[in-house]
Amino acid sequence: MKLFIYEYFASGAKENQELKQAGWAMLSAVCKDISLMPEFRMTTVLDSSLVDHVFPLFINKKLEIYWRRNQEDWMNLFKLALDQCDAVLIIAPETGGILAELTAIAEHYKKFVLGSSSKSLKLTCNKAEFYSLMNKQGLPVPRTEILRKPFVSDIKMNIFKKFSFPYVIKPAYGTGGQGVRLIKNKTELEDIILKLLIGEEETLLVQEYIPGQAVSVSLFVVDGKVLPLSCNQQMIENENELVIQGITTPYVHPLDQDIIKIASEACQQIPGLKGFAGVDMVVNSQGPVLMEINSRITLAYVALREVISTNIARDLLLLCREDCLPEKPELRGMYTYLL
Repeated sequence: MKLFIYEYFASGAKENQELKQAGWAMLSAVCKDISLMPEFRMTTVLDSSLVDHVFPLFINKKLEIYWRRNQEDWMNLFKLALDQCDAVLIIAPETGGILAELTAIAEHYKKFVLGSSSKSLKLTCNKAEFYSLMNKQGLPVPRTEILRKPFVSDIKMNIFKKFSFPYVIKPAYGTGGQGVRLIKNKTELEDIILKLLIGEEETLLVQEYIPGQAVSVSLFVVDGKVLPLSCNQQMIENENELVIQGITTPYVHPLDQDIIKIASEACQQIPGLKGFAGVDMVVNSQGPVLMEINSRITLAYVALREVISTNIARDLLLLCREDCLPEKPELRGMYTYLL
C-alpha cells in the first residue's frame, strides 16, 4: 500500500519558519514509524528548503518526495501525490479551515483518509461552534464572544462591557497558538485594533483569560470510543502571542484523572472524529478548562513516540482500517521536545 503523508508547512504551502520546523518534526516522526512496516511505501510533498534534512529518509528508499521549488503551486503537488496514493494522512492547520478543505479533497478523490471526516473537522476547526457545543454539553470552556469585521463596534460592545483585563483575542480558526493575543491593557487593545482592521481575519473570538498550566491530552478516537494515550505539559510563550514552544510527555498532575475525563468526553461529542487527536486545556485550582480539539497528529506525537511501548503509526493504521481501538500501551520514562 502506498501512503501519502502530507504536512502543510513542511510542504511550503505557507512560509513560517517556526511552524515549518514543527511540521517537519511531526512529518519525519510519522515517516520513521511507518518505515518500520515493510508492507507500506510512502510519498510526501516537501519544500526544497528542507533538502538537507531528509537524507536519512532516503536511505530506506521507501519515501518518494515531490519537491516544491520556487513559487510552484503547492495545491497542484498535493493533488498529484494524492492521485498516486492508496491512503492519506493529512497534518495541516485548522486555520481558515485548511485541514477540513484538504480532507474534503481527499474524500472527493475517494482516498482512504487516516483521520477524521471533513464534516467533523469543520466543527473542531471552528472554535466558535466548538465552544458553543461544549458549553451546551456542560463541559468547561472559557467565556467567549464573537467579533466580526470591522471589529470596532463589536469590541466596544462585547469587550469593554463584558470583559476585564487581561483577556484573549484569537482567530475563530487557528493552530499552534498562532494569532492568539493576550491583551493586558487599553494601549495593547488599541494597537491590536489597528492591526485587525488591515488583517485577513473576518471573524475573531474574545475570551476571558484563564491563567494556569497549559496541558494537552493525546488520544485515539473511533466511533465515539476514546483511548487516552498521555497527558502532556505544553510550554507556552505568553508575552504577546500564546504560542507553543515545546512539550513534555508524560505529565503528571494532581488533577490528571479530571483532565483525561474531560478531554475524553469532549472527543465523544464530535461525530466522525477518528484517529489521533489532541485536546488542549488549561488547568488551575478551579480545574481543567477546554481550549480546543486538534483532530490530527500534533506536536505531542514527536515526544510520545519516544516513551510509548508501541508503534503509534501502526496502531493508528489498524484503528482506521478496522474501526477499533488498540490495547492501551505503556509509557516508559519522560521526553521533552523543544522548538
